[in-house]
Amino acid sequence: MLRTALEQCMMPPRPDEHASGFSRLVFTFELVPARASKGKALDDIIRFAREAADHGRVCALSITENAGGHPALTPRSLGTEIKALGIAPIIHFSCKDKNRNLIESELFELDRTGLNTLLVLTGDFPRYGYKGRAKPVFDLDSVLVLSMIQEMRKGLVIHSKALGGGVRLEPMDFYAGCVVSPFKRTLPEQVQQYIKLKRKIQAGAKYVITQMGYDIRKYQEVRLLLDRIAPGVPLLGTVLIPNLRLAKIIHNNVIPGCTMPTRYLRELEASGGSLDVRLDKAAKLVALLYGLGYQGIHLSGPGLEYEHIAHVISKAEDYSHNWPSLVEEFLFPEEWNSFIFHADSKSGLNKPSLISLKPRPFRSFSPGYLIGKVIHELIFEPGKGLYGYAKRFAHFCAQRGCASWLAKFEYFIKELLYDCQRCGDCYLGDIEFICPQSQCAKKLVNGPCGGSQNGWCEVLPKEKRCLFVRQFERASWDLDILFREQTILPPRDWALDRRSSWLNFYLGKDHHHIDGTEKNED
Repeated sequence: MLRTALEQCMMPPRPDEHASGFSRLVFTFELVPARASKGKALDDIIRFAREAADHGRVCALSITENAGGHPALTPRSLGTEIKALGIAPIIHFSCKDKNRNLIESELFELDRTGLNTLLVLTGDFPRYGYKGRAKPVFDLDSVLVLSMIQEMRKGLVIHSKALGGGVRLEPMDFYAGCVVSPFKRTLPEQVQQYIKLKRKIQAGAKYVITQMGYDIRKYQEVRLLLDRIAPGVPLLGTVLIPNLRLAKIIHNNVIPGCTMPTRYLRELEASGGSLDVRLDKAAKLVALLYGLGYQGIHLSGPGLEYEHIAHVISKAEDYSHNWPSLVEEFLFPEEWNSFIFHADSKSGLNKPSLISLKPRPFRSFSPGYLIGKVIHELIFEPGKGLYGYAKRFAHFCAQRGCASWLAKFEYFIKELLYDCQRCGDCYLGDIEFICPQSQCAKKLVNGPCGGSQNGWCEVLPKEKRCLFVRQFERASWDLDILFREQTILPPRDWALDRRSSWLNFYLGKDHHHIDGTEKNED
């Protein structure tokens, strides 16, 4: 099992263990189900899984869930078959396509069937499906799903007002991990990725897998950061072995969150997409990640047989004895300059010292930001300004039946300033007065998805800048924020939809729980 393998590799090596320790490296492989329930593509997956189980060097097979936003066979179905072959499945569990109730139901199903090893992701925005694009559903983000899973591990307490509520469920033995991308090309995107990683670990992520990107200095960056913020959490590096067609698709930014350096693509093109070249490059990258202290390698790529993976692992062990000599081959300074650690000119990698963020130009002269900042500090900060008067006025409106009129007045103003969506549970004060309901295609509140490109939204590139890039530019953060406890914002409460968020705030009904009170749902 992945859990056992990772726990063992985190332990100090035995005195009699091979000097290189390469045998301790954990290997997983990613399977991508087809948009079908039968056929050659699925037969090939089962054959690969059978061979991997027989040979034993790959300890687990991860199964994607609607990768790229396209419908496909669910990982739960394949996971059951793969588990029966004697190899551990890692179920990709994404937040899209389902609301929080379905998320909970699917987690019950996974625990019931013994598919307890999960990789939790926000998920890609839906693409073309049956007769058009599907409706996007991002009711919870990956941080909140990890929080739910953490509660299930302890025994989820059902709310007393729910049907059959007031009880604690039996603990569920989940082992859930998360993903992070160190391959962002702008500093605001990169810092926000790492802040969200901190939230995921706080929420209970037990292991971390990187996105793919090939630059070894970026791979080392997340290794150095994780050593500081969560040294006991295993880190696996993704090594993609693309064919030439896939490499070109990634290079054109078609697959959210994936990056392909131009120089790397040119090398593949020069070889004609040679399989030997692709496997050799993968082996070198595996050796480098081993040398940097990664606990595991997450291999992936289309059209690969198990013998190809076995070759990569064997070749990587040979390269691992002199891994520093490979560093220069995997440096792409023309692609990335948004590092949070200083460069080490001697090794080509990073020094362990953090950079200092330069003062950011003040870009928030928008009426929404300035007005929101003033009003928030005046009447929404408990114990300050006119807060007490505003709270009494809110209770007066609620008791005298003026709530609907107050809601109309509130949303008239907020629609002009923020393109307000009338959610009734306002996050403006939490995200530098930018509305996540109207300004984020996935409605995220706990940090960005992995799909942004050069500061642009994954869904609307060149049209809308990522909400969390804009938040970074408005905030006065330094990198010490990465080492502080992060606030995890709860999800939107749909019971408050179309009601006055001002009243819900003062009456203790929204996510703020003012005055230290629990949420009042009366």
